[in-house]
Amino acid sequence: MVRQRSMVVWCAVLILQTHVLTSCGPPPQVRLEADEHYHVSQQYLGSGSYLLAEQEIRKALDLVSHDARYFELLALIYQAQGRLNLADEAYRAALQQPDIPPSVFVNYSTVLLQRDRYDEAIGLARRALENPGYDKPAVAYTNIGLAHLKKGEVRQAVESLRTALEYQPSLPEAHHNLGLAYARLGEQAQAIRSFREAIRYRSAYIEAHAELGNVLLEAGQRDEARIAFERVVALAPNSELAVAARRQLQRLNP
Repeated sequence: MVRQRSMVVWCAVLILQTHVLTSCGPPPQVRLEADEHYHVSQQYLGSGSYLLAEQEIRKALDLVSHDARYFELLALIYQAQGRLNLADEAYRAALQQPDIPPSVFVNYSTVLLQRDRYDEAIGLARRALENPGYDKPAVAYTNIGLAHLKKGEVRQAVESLRTALEYQPSLPEAHHNLGLAYARLGEQAQAIRSFREAIRYRSAYIEAHAELGNVLLEAGQRDEARIAFERVVALAPNSELAVAARRQLQRLNP
């Protein structure tokens, strides 16, 4: 059966490193005012108010123009809207600033994955891992694994994703992408196990339900495949995944 497998990119939209600037900078009152705009912008981003979030972070940048965190948040705002060209520009601006938080490298690698710039994504994620202060290595290894998977380097993808799960066994994206890698290798039992783990940690993981159904169908487990496809339709009835799931259900229910 020929089909298109989806790949999920880990996007740490609201994971921003706490970072204290120690270099010479603006007067304390200006810094406090800029940081206030920064925190308000974070709140707006979290609530999906992207225009207001952008307005607030630009106020912060007007006051303090050399803070990598501010450019990172601007990039995340664009990223959340799918405006990847602008996100790319904002991340590149962040990389020009002093005291770059390691989260910048990982979040930028997510954008590069979406833009099919896999080697650059791997390089940036590895830069984050080189920072002893970076406390979310599972996220970096997940992006590295997905980049290898998209490049067709499946064994390397498996290695990186397993490493991600050593750091954070409950990370659904890592389990899902590991399932994709195993499926490409024809290791159906391992793929099924990985997709089920992704669902265990995120019950409404639509992509994992869809991929689980596909692998179960390939493995001849028709009743369990039917349950997985029905779950896709129930979770997201108007999605493209649901359209594909309905086609599979028609095959299972002639």
